[in-house]
Amino acid sequence: MKTLDSRTALALLAGCLASAQVGKVPPALAAIRDQLGVGLIHAGWIATAINAAAAMLGVLVGLALARIGAQRGLLAGLLFLGLGSALGAAAADGMTLIAARACEGAGFVLLVVAAPSLLATAAADNPARRRRLLTLWSCYMPAGMGLMMAVAPYILEHHGWRGLWSANAFAIAACLLLALALHRGAERASGPRPVPVAMFTRARLVQPAPWLMGVCFGCYAAIWFMIATWLPSFAVEHMGYTRDGATWLTALAVGGNILGNLTTDFWLARGVPRWALLAGVMIMMGAFGWFVFTSGYDPVLRSVAAVFACSAGGLLPAATMGGIPLVARTPSDIAIANGILMQCSNIGTFVGVPAIAALASTLGGWGGGRWLIPVLAGIGALAAWAFRGVERQSAEDSVRESPAGMLAEQT
Repeated sequence: MKTLDSRTALALLAGCLASAQVGKVPPALAAIRDQLGVGLIHAGWIATAINAAAAMLGVLVGLALARIGAQRGLLAGLLFLGLGSALGAAAADGMTLIAARACEGAGFVLLVVAAPSLLATAAADNPARRRRLLTLWSCYMPAGMGLMMAVAPYILEHHGWRGLWSANAFAIAACLLLALALHRGAERASGPRPVPVAMFTRARLVQPAPWLMGVCFGCYAAIWFMIATWLPSFAVEHMGYTRDGATWLTALAVGGNILGNLTTDFWLARGVPRWALLAGVMIMMGAFGWFVFTSGYDPVLRSVAAVFACSAGGLLPAATMGGIPLVARTPSDIAIANGILMQCSNIGTFVGVPAIAALASTLGGWGGGRWLIPVLAGIGALAAWAFRGVERQSAEDSVRESPAGMLAEQT
C-alpha cells in the first residue's frame, strides 16, 4: 500500500502552509518594524500572535474535533489562515497586524490538530503506514518554515512584506479550493464519530502521558522558536551577517530540523527509549542554544551551534507525535492528545519568544536573556524523566494485553 494518497498528501500540504505562516515573519520583521514603527518586544508579539489561539484553545479544539470530525476542522483551519493572511496584508499598524495574526492562529490550531488525526485515522488498520505518515507529519513545521524563509527574501525585495502576506493568502485559498474539491461530501466518513465530551474530561484528559510529552514539546518549541525567530536579526546585529545571509542561515537551521524528524525511527528501532530521546534533545538544545546567544565566541561556531541545535532538535517532535497513538486508544483520543501537544507547544512559543526579548531588553543585552534557554531545557528534561515511568507502564500493559502475555497470566 502506498504511504500517500490524495487526502493524506493534502493534509501534509496544508500543514506546510500553516507552518509557512510562522516562517514568513522572521525575515520580514525588520521591514515591519521600519514601516509600522514597532519596538523589539512588540515585534516579538507579532511573531508569536499566531500561537496565542493555539496556546489557549488546543485542548478545546481537540475536544471539538472529536465530535465534529477532523475533516471539517481542516477546512475551517484553511479558511481562517487565508483570511488572517489577507487581513494582515492590509494592516495599517502593529495592533491590527497582531489581530490578523491571531486570526491566523485560530486557523493554525484547527489545522495542526485536525491533520494528524486525519493521517492516523487513514492508516488506523496499518501501523507501519501510520508510523510513516506521522513521521512525515512531524516535518511540517521545518519544511514549511524553511521553504518560506528561502523564498521570502525574493518576495520581500520585489513586493515588500505586504506582498509576502498576499502571496500566502493566495496559496492558502488555492489549497482550500483543492480540499473542497477532493473532500466534498466525505466529511462525515473521514472524521471520528461524535462522542460525549464529558467522557474525555473524566477519563482521558487527565492521563499523564500526553501532558508530560506536551511539557517537553512546549520547552522544545520555546527554545527552537527563540532561535528561529531572532537569529535573522541577531546574526545581522551581532555576528556580522548581511540580511540575506542571516535569512539563509536561519533557513538552513530550520530546514535541517527535517533530518532530525526523519532519524527518530532509526533510534527508536535500536531500542533507545522514547523518554531518553526527549531528555537528550532537551539537554543538547539547552547547551547549544545558550552558546548561540553568547558573545565572545567565533560567529562561525555560533552559526554551527544554531544549525545543530535546530536540526538535532527535530528528534523531539517526531518522538512525541509518534508516541500519541501508543497512549491513545481511539481516533477521538488521538485528536484530544494532539490538542494537548499543540496547546503546550504553542504556550512555549507564545511565551518564550517575547520573554527572551524582554529579558534581553531588561538585562542590557542577549547575554542576560540567553539564560532562559537552559532553564527551559531543564524543565523539559525533568518532564522527560517523569515520562520514563509512564513509558515503562505502557510497555508492560502492551505485553500484558498481547496474546503471549495473556497466556502467561493464565498459566
